[in-house]
Amino acid sequence: MVRGFVIAACMFVVGTSFSQDLIGPGLIKATGSITPGLMVGQPMRNVYFSGFSEVYTSRKLSFRGDVLWYVDGQSKASQETWRYGRNLSVYFGAFYHFNKKNWDVHIGFQPGMAVIKPVGSVQLNPLVKACPSAALHVGSTFFVWKYFNFFADVAYTHTYYRGLNTGSAYLGEVLFTAGLGFNLNLFQTKVSQR
Repeated sequence: MVRGFVIAACMFVVGTSFSQDLIGPGLIKATGSITPGLMVGQPMRNVYFSGFSEVYTSRKLSFRGDVLWYVDGQSKASQETWRYGRNLSVYFGAFYHFNKKNWDVHIGFQPGMAVIKPVGSVQLNPLVKACPSAALHVGSTFFVWKYFNFFADVAYTHTYYRGLNTGSAYLGEVLFTAGLGFNLNLFQTKVSQR
């Protein structure tokens, strides 16, 4: 009986989501998740707590801010050359959307800043530095209901830590995040099809 009720409720939510057009001006999305990352120039895998909030100004354009907080990393090499002691990255930028009904595909660019302190064998007593950074995103969102969505996002971040004894360290990284997001349209309950 309970299983039948859950299946019926899921079918109702999915069925009503296809009849609504939720993407438009005033739509706000937000989420928090765990984000794995693979460094391009270093043999490291990192894990972050991440979150973003996004505001749509039209069906095709939005502005989004992201925050990444470094949790832990694991080296793929036998000898560790680079490891974060701390890393807090903040990005803000514009996203362009290709959408149809409740399905949304996006690309975006975000300039930002990463506050980094390395540890390991890279240098004795390294400094905490604010390093310019940039992120390029590609992803997709499916708006299931007027209050939540499912999303997936792949980002490439481009960062250099400068001033080491050995020169600069390239910290480019590919990040993947997916999960449940929350959304709310502040201006309209239903957006007209354009």
